[in-house]
Amino acid sequence: MKEQLKQFCRFFRSDTPCIYHKADGRKCSECMDFKDTAGNILIIKKDAAGDVLRTTALLEPLKRKFPEHRVIWLVAQKNRDVLEGNHYIDEIWADTPEILQAVSFFHFDVVINLDLSSDSLITAAIVKTKNFYGFRYEQDRKIFCSNSAAEEWFLISHNDTLKKENRKTYQRFIADITELDNYGEIIVPLQKNSIEKAQAFAKKHHLSGKKVVGINTGSGSRWQTKRWPEKYIARLIDMLTKKRYTVLLFGGIEEKVIMEKIVKEKPSAISTGYNNSIPDFFALLNLCDVVVSSDTLAMHAATGLKKKVVALFGPTSPYEIENYGRIEKIVTPLDCFCCYKRGCDKIPYCMEMIGPETVFSTIERIL
Repeated sequence: MKEQLKQFCRFFRSDTPCIYHKADGRKCSECMDFKDTAGNILIIKKDAAGDVLRTTALLEPLKRKFPEHRVIWLVAQKNRDVLEGNHYIDEIWADTPEILQAVSFFHFDVVINLDLSSDSLITAAIVKTKNFYGFRYEQDRKIFCSNSAAEEWFLISHNDTLKKENRKTYQRFIADITELDNYGEIIVPLQKNSIEKAQAFAKKHHLSGKKVVGINTGSGSRWQTKRWPEKYIARLIDMLTKKRYTVLLFGGIEEKVIMEKIVKEKPSAISTGYNNSIPDFFALLNLCDVVVSSDTLAMHAATGLKKKVVALFGPTSPYEIENYGRIEKIVTPLDCFCCYKRGCDKIPYCMEMIGPETVFSTIERIL
């Protein structure tokens, strides 16, 4: 007799045996772990790793509303690792030509697009669904907004004055756009292999029993105005080590020169490396008690990992950041804050007006 595959099971995969067959070789027709799928939800949020990560705050309430639906997330290939291992997501689709073709072929019960980039708007426009939330192109290239919350976010996204005046968090906006009662935590997946690497790193540097402060040194090349001055990081390290805190430095490949220079000048600081994978970065960040960061992926990840966070704000909005009761926000005193400029010729510029003494006293208070 032919084996009957239960293709509407949540764990069914088109190209490989399911996790239960892999575990013990059971037949699909005899499996007692069958979980029926009531439908499919497509989330389109591809751009900016930090934005992708904080959008995972939708997943808990979305699963409560649609407990039997399969969740598929369409993301840029470079940001895929931000979502890998997230137990609320059934499938992660990277934006390859083949996947984009599949998006236009399948029907989805719910589609959520929270990107305003042209490619995401086009993708959202061609997908088949009866329940759409967010933004998509219409045939005349006008951007359709699904409700008043989407319209408000669309306007704010195109007006820096409104951006500065806004007091609603990003999480509140996306919950309202998707018509969910509330939002959940940022979900930061920790993978076993990366946890083991982080544990080995902690053992090597004798971190057990110590108060560990992580300092994220950069902001990427696209947002130079978010970067806290290197000289301030050095002074903060001196203050922290004097009080016997252990300092870990974080950054990406674009911070290689800065991190190497700081460690050379301040050997008490420990570099976590500048070429870590996203899963390794998350696991190393999880070693910290407090994380100091500007408005970056590190800030969102530390928040999701339920760390205390000292967040530094200059060119971006502190009001859009949901603090979950664990972020201490330090905002530049300059009136031009929240300008969203990626380059600035003002002297001093906004981030230079946040002194290391202020950051240190905040760390002391929350620890």
